[in-house]
Amino acid sequence: MFNLKKQFLNITYAVTLLFFICVIFLPAIYVLTYAVGGDFTVSEELLNALAISFFVAFVVMIIDLLVGIPTAWMLVKSKSKYKILLDNIVDLPLIVPTAALGLSVYLFWGEFWQIGRGVALIILLHIIFTIPYVIRSVAAAIEQIDETYDEAAAVLGAYPVTVFRTIDLPLFKDGVITGSVLAFTRSLSETGATMMVAGVASMTAPVFIVELKHSGNIPQAAVASIILIILSLIILIIAKILTRKRHFKFKVIYFDLEKRLSGLSQIRNYFLGAFLSIVIIIPTFYIIFYNFLNFNPVFNSVILQSFLVSFGVALFVTVVGLIFAIPMAYFIARSKNEKLSALFKNLHDVVLLVPTSALGVSLALFWGRLNFSEIFILALSHLSFTFPLLVKPITAAIKNVDREIEEAATGLGAKRKKVLTSILLPLVMPAIVAGSIMAFTRSLSETGATLAVSKDVKTISVLIVDMVKNDQISEAGFLCAVLFAIGFVFLIALKKTKKEV
Repeated sequence: MFNLKKQFLNITYAVTLLFFICVIFLPAIYVLTYAVGGDFTVSEELLNALAISFFVAFVVMIIDLLVGIPTAWMLVKSKSKYKILLDNIVDLPLIVPTAALGLSVYLFWGEFWQIGRGVALIILLHIIFTIPYVIRSVAAAIEQIDETYDEAAAVLGAYPVTVFRTIDLPLFKDGVITGSVLAFTRSLSETGATMMVAGVASMTAPVFIVELKHSGNIPQAAVASIILIILSLIILIIAKILTRKRHFKFKVIYFDLEKRLSGLSQIRNYFLGAFLSIVIIIPTFYIIFYNFLNFNPVFNSVILQSFLVSFGVALFVTVVGLIFAIPMAYFIARSKNEKLSALFKNLHDVVLLVPTSALGVSLALFWGRLNFSEIFILALSHLSFTFPLLVKPITAAIKNVDREIEEAATGLGAKRKKVLTSILLPLVMPAIVAGSIMAFTRSLSETGATLAVSKDVKTISVLIVDMVKNDQISEAGFLCAVLFAIGFVFLIALKKTKKEV
């Protein structure tokens, strides 16, 4: 009986790993095969688009770090009554579809403040939906720091800035690196919202890829996708190397300077408050204000079909993803073969960091050869970039469950199935719910991969982009407000889930 159960577990692992390799990973990087024996010509337009994308991503990452690190510090250390409000606002851009954010930013900065479409507007947009990755990654790392170190340094007379720079920063550097990589690659990936604010001369690489795909220039779209995937892999490798470097030494102490800087904490707080209000909060919520002044409710069969497609695909990828994500997470967290589990963990990171427009081209080329329907290819593409969002939080939750709890239950006579369903599953259920919400809303929000794999099937996010292109701003604004309301519902659910963790 024991061998039969062990064999069943091994079969489950084998099916799960095979699913990941064949359905998630290989289709995501299939476009790389076009680099072998193909015409690898890089046009001047592509070089310009890549230059704009990397310039925007780099500037956005630096701004995110300058603002995100002190904001994360305040979220963890501050006892202000506004902390809960800030904590809720930080997560909003992760939940609200980027098409809604794109239109809101365009209306605020482009229409109200008359900033023309171009690089500046792209940067302002990308800051909004990338800064949460920095804040959350850094805050999670700061929470793990033992406060005893800070207290000891303070007793010895160290100034707060000195303590932060020489003690805390090296301890939460992994959070900084993780947040930086996520912010950079997320900026590099964004497509639909960028279309709303980018001018003709400021087309980013993901937008350029979609244009190439729709114009039928598959070879050049493949080349652009290959370059983005390779560069994303390089970024991931660099991040892994930096993360393994455990010690960063700061031997020099600037007493006078750090004493003066320590006295500027109030000014720092005012600056952060002003920046977050003007650059993040107001542009994000401006779509609500716009709808009060330009309320134009619109609903027809096309919109209904787009909503059904969006929610149907999102539900499909969430349910199917969970079926395989739970055993995959258990394998990564509990496998005795540490090298194999680490390999699959890294492969998930690769899929997560690949720009979705490049991923969409790769998936279209891979699944298109099998003559699948467009809606099915669309669902498979969404499954690819949402699957790691399910696996990662569940893996972390399983790792946090002490093995001794499972071993104690088994020692008391509980069967393996009973231990998993009655003990482990309830303990990790908050992570399962949180991952499901993130996967569902990410699918609902995505435009890059959707535009790359489909022409006739339109999700609600793509429909909003089309409306903006056709100057149907008030109609698009109404749909964005609907998505905004849906985002609020998911945000409340996510916050409730986090409290149960």
